[in-house]
Amino acid sequence: MVRGEEFERVFLYFDENGDGKISPLELSNRLGLMGGKVLLKEVENAVESLDKDGDGLLEMEDLVGLMEGGSEEEKLKDLREAFGMYDVDKCGFITPDDLKKCSADSVSPNPLMNVR
Repeated sequence: MVRGEEFERVFLYFDENGDGKISPLELSNRLGLMGGKVLLKEVENAVESLDKDGDGLLEMEDLVGLMEGGSEEEKLKDLREAFGMYDVDKCGFITPDDLKKCSADSVSPNPLMNVR
Protein backbone atom coordinates (compact mmCIF):
# COMPACT_ATOMS: atom_id res chain seq x y z
CA MET A 1 0.00 0.00 0.00
CA VAL A 2 1.29 3.45 -0.88
CA ARG A 3 2.19 5.63 2.09
CA GLY A 4 -0.29 8.36 1.06
CA GLU A 5 -3.09 5.80 1.12
CA GLU A 6 -2.05 4.73 4.62
CA PHE A 7 -2.21 8.33 5.81
CA GLU A 8 -5.61 8.73 4.19
CA ARG A 9 -6.95 5.63 5.95
CA VAL A 10 -5.73 6.98 9.29
CA PHE A 11 -7.24 10.38 8.54
CA LEU A 12 -10.59 8.88 7.58
CA TYR A 13 -10.63 6.84 10.78
CA PHE A 14 -10.32 9.99 12.89
CA ASP A 15 -12.66 12.11 10.72
CA GLU A 16 -15.87 10.67 12.20
CA ASN A 17 -18.30 12.99 10.41
CA GLY A 18 -16.50 12.89 7.03
CA ASP A 19 -16.17 16.67 6.69
CA GLY A 20 -12.49 16.48 5.74
CA LYS A 21 -11.28 17.84 9.08
CA ILE A 22 -10.56 16.31 12.48
CA SER A 23 -11.94 18.19 15.46
CA PRO A 24 -10.48 17.86 18.94
CA LEU A 25 -13.62 15.96 19.98
CA GLU A 26 -13.27 13.49 17.08
CA LEU A 27 -9.61 12.95 17.92
CA SER A 28 -10.43 12.45 21.59
CA ASN A 29 -13.25 10.00 20.79
CA ARG A 30 -11.09 7.86 18.50
CA LEU A 31 -8.14 7.83 20.90
CA GLY A 32 -10.56 6.67 23.58
CA LEU A 33 -11.73 3.81 21.37
CA MET A 34 -8.10 2.76 20.94
CA GLY A 35 -7.64 2.63 24.71
CA GLY A 36 -6.01 6.02 25.15
CA LYS A 37 -7.19 8.22 27.96
CA VAL A 38 -6.58 11.89 27.31
CA LEU A 39 -8.33 14.99 28.53
CA LEU A 40 -10.17 17.00 25.91
CA LYS A 41 -8.08 20.04 26.88
CA GLU A 42 -4.89 18.06 26.11
CA VAL A 43 -6.28 17.14 22.70
CA GLU A 44 -7.31 20.75 22.05
CA ASN A 45 -3.75 21.89 22.87
CA ALA A 46 -2.29 19.24 20.56
CA VAL A 47 -4.63 20.21 17.71
CA GLU A 48 -3.77 23.88 18.23
CA SER A 49 -0.05 23.15 17.95
CA LEU A 50 -0.48 21.06 14.78
CA ASP A 51 -3.14 23.17 13.05
CA LYS A 52 -1.40 25.10 10.26
CA ASP A 53 -4.33 27.28 9.14
CA GLY A 54 -5.54 28.19 12.62
CA ASP A 55 -9.14 27.00 12.25
CA GLY A 56 -8.91 24.70 15.29
CA LEU A 57 -9.25 21.58 13.14
CA LEU A 58 -6.74 19.17 11.62
CA GLU A 59 -6.68 18.66 7.89
CA MET A 60 -4.93 15.86 6.04
CA GLU A 61 -1.82 18.00 5.62
CA ASP A 62 -1.63 18.58 9.38
CA LEU A 63 -1.92 14.86 10.12
CA VAL A 64 0.70 13.94 7.53
CA GLY A 65 3.01 16.54 9.05
CA LEU A 66 2.53 14.92 12.43
CA MET A 67 3.09 11.39 11.11
CA GLU A 68 6.14 12.31 9.05
CA GLY A 69 7.40 15.08 11.31
CA GLY A 70 10.71 15.29 12.99
CA SER A 71 14.20 14.35 12.01
CA GLU A 72 15.50 10.83 12.44
CA GLU A 73 17.38 12.05 15.49
CA GLU A 74 14.15 13.38 17.07
CA LYS A 75 12.32 10.16 16.25
CA LEU A 76 15.10 8.10 17.84
CA LYS A 77 15.04 10.33 20.93
CA ASP A 78 11.25 9.91 21.20
CA LEU A 79 11.56 6.16 20.77
CA ARG A 80 14.21 5.94 23.48
CA GLU A 81 12.07 8.05 25.80
CA ALA A 82 9.05 5.81 25.20
CA PHE A 83 11.20 2.72 25.74
CA GLY A 84 12.49 4.21 28.97
CA MET A 85 8.95 4.57 30.27
CA TYR A 86 8.49 0.81 30.01
CA ASP A 87 11.99 -0.22 31.07
CA VAL A 88 11.07 0.35 34.72
CA ASP A 89 14.11 -1.33 36.24
CA LYS A 90 16.45 0.33 33.67
CA CYS A 91 18.10 -2.95 32.65
CA GLY A 92 17.97 -2.16 28.92
CA PHE A 93 15.11 -4.58 28.28
CA ILE A 94 11.36 -4.44 28.69
CA THR A 95 10.55 -7.42 30.88
CA PRO A 96 7.14 -8.92 31.69
CA ASP A 97 7.50 -7.43 35.18
CA ASP A 98 8.08 -4.00 33.66
CA LEU A 99 4.91 -4.35 31.61
CA LYS A 100 2.94 -5.45 34.66
CA LYS A 101 4.14 -2.42 36.60
CA CYS A 102 3.24 -0.08 33.74
CA SER A 103 -0.14 -1.64 33.17
CA ALA A 104 -1.17 -1.65 36.83
CA ASP A 105 -2.56 1.88 36.46
CA SER A 106 -4.11 1.40 33.04
CA VAL A 107 -6.09 -1.82 32.86
CA SER A 108 -7.92 -2.09 29.56
CA PRO A 109 -11.51 -3.30 29.29
CA ASN A 110 -10.17 -5.56 26.52
CA PRO A 111 -8.83 -8.65 28.32
CA LEU A 112 -6.33 -9.27 25.51
CA MET A 113 -4.65 -5.98 26.38
CA ASN A 114 -4.21 -6.80 30.07
CA VAL A 115 -0.80 -8.17 31.03
CA ARG A 116 -0.76 -10.94 33.60
